[in-house]
Amino acid sequence: MSKNASGFAYRERLLPGISFYIASLVIPVASYLICLAFSADIALYAALIIEVLLVALSVLASPSITITEGLLKVRKASIPLELLGEIEVISKADGFIERGRKLDPRAYVSFQVGVKTLIKVEIRDSADPTPYWLFATRNPLVLKKLLTK
Repeated sequence: MSKNASGFAYRERLLPGISFYIASLVIPVASYLICLAFSADIALYAALIIEVLLVALSVLASPSITITEGLLKVRKASIPLELLGEIEVISKADGFIERGRKLDPRAYVSFQVGVKTLIKVEIRDSADPTPYWLFATRNPLVLKKLLTK
């Protein structure tokens, strides 16, 4: 597995889609209108601060996927690559069912707003009750190729 300049074989940060940021504009606009009754200056500053906080929190809370030498890490969970079993790419069309009625309650999941493609990784560890990991990725085919090497 070849590494890039940062020492990772693969790294992906899952920021929310553009629709999240467009929808998040409703909150600062509403706070502006509410605060406008007190002062136009306060209303403008409040709206700007709220939008900056929303964007900052969405970036800080967005999950990341990394593959380093012998380790897959999704958010804060990590697992050695030798414990991974079958890897399945879940299409946008099948993602709703996989996240819903087909989801095993013991599975480790990591989803992100605006990212519809998923990857399902079977866990082959007899000591781990987690049957699989199901997580969102924008590059499921690249990730599957790297994990099956």
